[in-house]
Amino acid sequence: MKTRQIGIIGAGASGLMAAVSAAWTGEIAAQDIVLLEQQDRIGKKLLVTGNGKCNLTNQDCSLHSLQDYYRGARAGELERFFSNYLLEDTLACFRRMGVLLTARNGYIYPLSGQASTILDAFRFELERLGVCVKTDCQVRKVQRQKDGFAVETGKGILHFRRLILACGTPAGRKWGEGMDGYRIAASLGHTIRGPWPALVQLRCAGDCWKGLAGVRCIAKITLCVGGKGGETWQEKGELLLTDYGLSGIPVFQVSRFASCALAKGRPVRAFVDFLPDFEAGGEEWEAFCERRFDSYAGRRAEVFFAGLGNKKLLQTVMKQNGLKPQDEIGRKNSRQAQRALDSLRHWEAEVVGTNPFSNAQVCAGGIPLEEVNNDLESLRAQGLYLAGELLDVDGKCGGYNLQWAWTSGAIAGRQAARAYKN
Repeated sequence: MKTRQIGIIGAGASGLMAAVSAAWTGEIAAQDIVLLEQQDRIGKKLLVTGNGKCNLTNQDCSLHSLQDYYRGARAGELERFFSNYLLEDTLACFRRMGVLLTARNGYIYPLSGQASTILDAFRFELERLGVCVKTDCQVRKVQRQKDGFAVETGKGILHFRRLILACGTPAGRKWGEGMDGYRIAASLGHTIRGPWPALVQLRCAGDCWKGLAGVRCIAKITLCVGGKGGETWQEKGELLLTDYGLSGIPVFQVSRFASCALAKGRPVRAFVDFLPDFEAGGEEWEAFCERRFDSYAGRRAEVFFAGLGNKKLLQTVMKQNGLKPQDEIGRKNSRQAQRALDSLRHWEAEVVGTNPFSNAQVCAGGIPLEEVNNDLESLRAQGLYLAGELLDVDGKCGGYNLQWAWTSGAIAGRQAARAYKN
C-alpha cells in the first residue's frame, strides 16, 4: 500500500489549519496530505463557536499578554510557539483565503457574522489545493513503524511518514466521545493530564438555587481554592444563576481552576458581589448602608431592599437572614437587615462540581508542552506532531482558544511538511 507523506487525524480548527498550512509550504504535493475525520463532515464544532459567529481571535493577543489569557502551560512555554505565529499571521491567513474580517470590542469575527464563512473558506481552499479529505473515517489504532506510522481505520490501514494528531477533546461532545486523541497519544508514549471540563458552569451546594434560576446580573465572582489563605481568581461580568448553581462568562473564566481542584479533592468556594460598583468593604459602602437605614427606618423589608437587585435574589437574601417581606425594619431586626445587605456583597457558595464535558467549551489538561519541541513534534515519537486542545493549553473566552488552534495547527502543518527537506 502507498505511503502518503502526512496524515492528519481530526478535521477541527487545528486539523484544518494544519492541512492548509502544510500544503501552502509547497514542500510536498497536496495530494500527499490526508485529512481524516470520524464525523460525516469536517469542522462541525467550528459552526457553533462564538454562538455561531466564530470569534476566531482577539486583538489583545500578544506575546506580552499570554499570562493573562492562557492557562495550563506557563507563558514562558507558550512564547516559543506564539512568537512564530500569532494575531497578524492569523489575520493574514484568513485574508489569503478571501475572508473579510471585522472587530467588535477586540473580538475578531468574519464580516458575515457566520461561522460557516470560516468553515467554507477551509473547505474551498482544501478543494483548490487538492488535499485528500476522508470523512466517516474512525481511527482505531496507530502503530509506529520504521519509516512512519500505520493508521488503522474503519476503512482500512493507511501509512504515513509523518502524523499530526489534532483530534480535539471531549468538550462539547456526548458522554464517552472525544477521548481518541488522548488514547492514541498515550499509546505512543505521551503523558495525559486530566482532562477536566473548562469554560463550563459550576454546580453548587444548597437548596436556594431553584428559586434563583434565571436571574441575570452584572456581578464579580471570586473563586477560592484550598480554604483561607488559598489561591483566588476573580472575574466580573454578566452572571447567570441556574437551578444548580452559577453560569455566565465570568464563571466560565474561572471554572478550569475549580474543575482541576475538585478533581484533586481540594475544597472550592465561590464568593459573589452583586453590587460590584461599590468599593468592597469601604467607606462608600458603609455610608450607603447608613443612608439606607436612615431613609427606610420603619418601612417594610421589601421596600428597604427594593432596587438593590433582582427581585428573586432579594427575596432569597431576606429569607436567608430571617426576614419576611412585610417585616418592618427597625432596631429589633437591624442586624439581620445589615447581614442581608452584606450578603449582597459577599454571597458565599460551596462549589461541589462542574457540568460535564458535554457542556464545556474546552478542556483543561492534556499533553504537557514539555513533551514536544519548538516545532510541536513529539519528543516521545519522532515524526508525530501534536496540535490544538490535545495539548495542555486552554484559554479564556474571547477567541483565545481558537487562536491556539490556528497557531498550533499552522506550526505542526508547516514543520511536518518541511521535515522532508532534512
